[in-house]
Amino acid sequence: MKIYEVKPDTSYGFLYPEDKIYKSEEWNFNGKPLVGVLPKTFNAWFDTKDNDPIPDIAYMGMMTFAFRKDVGTELADIIEAAGEAHPFYVGDELWYCLNVTTMADAVDETNSTYEVDEGDMKFGLIKPAFNIDKIPKSSSLFKVPNDNFTTIYCADRRDTDEDVLNNFFCAVAGHKYTGVKFVEVYDSDG
Repeated sequence: MKIYEVKPDTSYGFLYPEDKIYKSEEWNFNGKPLVGVLPKTFNAWFDTKDNDPIPDIAYMGMMTFAFRKDVGTELADIIEAAGEAHPFYVGDELWYCLNVTTMADAVDETNSTYEVDEGDMKFGLIKPAFNIDKIPKSSSLFKVPNDNFTTIYCADRRDTDEDVLNNFFCAVAGHKYTGVKFVEVYDSDG
């Protein structure tokens, strides 16, 4: 199994929520549920100064992504397994903001690389290694406590048809969705 870090494709436009949301304490995607914390809907806008194209899946700051309505509908099972989808509008168009609440205490600290690694004190996860048996089977998307729940990881599991159907990596590649890229950070086969 391969594990990827889900990152924004910087050749596409980024989304920004309205300032009163973005600058609030509630705009914090650290794995905790945000239902009832974020407003029921809010507005956002694309940074258009560089004329970057509008993606299917947009980076929205604080390590989260947003899905255009049709993409969110197509990937609803994968998104719901990973956490929460919060509705918002870009102009009149409905989008969904992803809050990954699936956590995994799956980092193999002995074989991972950190900026600071002084025995019991480790921080600044640079290159994670994983305990595969601790990767969630219920969701292909997850976060880990070792980086303060900031990075969204994707487990590319393909052992069964069910694995493939519920695999974010496969769904994005299969539909050729734009806006995200996958950086391999771990391969259990070496």
